[in-house]
Amino acid sequence: MKLWPRLLRSVPVDKALGYLALAAKAGKLRVGELDISKSVQRRKGSLLILAQDAGASTALRAQKMTEIFPVPMLRTVYTKSEIAAAIGRSNPVALVLVRDDGLARAFSEASRKEL
Repeated sequence: MKLWPRLLRSVPVDKALGYLALAAKAGKLRVGELDISKSVQRRKGSLLILAQDAGASTALRAQKMTEIFPVPMLRTVYTKSEIAAAIGRSNPVALVLVRDDGLARAFSEASRKEL
């Protein structure tokens, strides 16, 4: 049995989602409000990413977090399930924090090109 067809199924087709997958592999991604808020308070975040179909309360909490602490926020065109699939999670993910400046910039540029 060949290994590469299985590997190709797990690789994100979208370039921006590929950067999220890379950040997750490198350990430069935080998921979940508690982990994200701790990282933002410690000034360890580079970009806060909000899913397109995130709830209003999640969006409001993320907005308040970025008003208090200087972290840029980007509302993407990707859904919670697309983000979760890209980073290897089975549950939907509405909010992620990229902790690397280069990966945050690359994701931001790539997601703008996808529009």
